[in-house]
Amino acid sequence: MIMGDDPVAQRLIEAVHRFRRAEWHKMAINGWSNSEIKMLMCIQWGCTQDERGSSVSSLSSMMQVTSPTITQLIKSLERGELVTRYNDQEDRRVVRVKLTEKGKAVTKQAREDMTSRFKDLYAHLGKEKTEQLASLLEQVYEHLEAHLQEKRDIDRESGDEGR
Repeated sequence: MIMGDDPVAQRLIEAVHRFRRAEWHKMAINGWSNSEIKMLMCIQWGCTQDERGSSVSSLSSMMQVTSPTITQLIKSLERGELVTRYNDQEDRRVVRVKLTEKGKAVTKQAREDMTSRFKDLYAHLGKEKTEQLASLLEQVYEHLEAHLQEKRDIDRESGDEGR
């Protein structure tokens, strides 16, 4: 038993592990990986913020991964004709990315699939339990975020930022 003799804590750990194993959060569509689908959604969002397209640096920030990782994902999406990549006209050092029509269609399908999953869960749980679940998840997030902020503050004070 991981949590010693606390059966409630043990049940929580097991539930989280089962949820992760179910991979319910993954949105693979037509052979495109979860990371590629997330990248398409970030590109789409970035294009709503800047009509010139999403920059590699903004995508790196949104997805919280390095620019080389973003570049590899973009190359894969480019080979699949889901995105186009080009240099910014105002600053040739900036690489921008836009969805192609095919990329827009895959992104739309991924959003519809994700929406369908949540609607199915809502139908399964009902309104009251769904509201309760949403409330509990919000509380879990706030708790985790508070702990992460404490760690960031401690790291900043001790000079361990970026480790």
